[in-house]
Amino acid sequence: MNSRRRVRNTVWRICAAALLCAAAGVSAQTVYKQVDAAGRSTFTDRPDTTPSPSPRTASVSALDVANALASNSAMTSLYAATIDFNEATLRLRRARQTRQEGMEPRPGEWTDSAGTTAMNKRYQRRQQKLEREVVAAELRSHETALIRRTLLKRDAEIGPLKVTQPQ
Repeated sequence: MNSRRRVRNTVWRICAAALLCAAAGVSAQTVYKQVDAAGRSTFTDRPDTTPSPSPRTASVSALDVANALASNSAMTSLYAATIDFNEATLRLRRARQTRQEGMEPRPGEWTDSAGTTAMNKRYQRRQQKLEREVVAAELRSHETALIRRTLLKRDAEIGPLKVTQPQ
């Protein structure tokens, strides 16, 4: 019985040492934020393979990443919420601009019937798609604004730390 306990304790110590060695080597890593077409943010350790105009990277501690992954939710810091809010606002502005620019019919989107010209189904489908993109961006922007406002309110309720001088 004593031999079994000794083996178990040795295995336990080896596992603990392996975990400590693995955790000690990682102090910070690069985290890539990817936002899909619906405006949802995903944080990964791999860069996005699709071409984008300006990739964003942030260096955060491994503990923050582990906590975010363990809770299976987005990071809840005010900084991350502000980044999400700014990104959602930018995407909303772009979606509205794209919709405005897409109002003009393209070649092949006109139908001539009985001497009058009108927009065909192709134009209507494109307009509906642009409108759906704007609505999705508005929803995402509103969601991120609520999250950010909640975190700001929470931080305001906690209040600043009071530092007292030793006497």
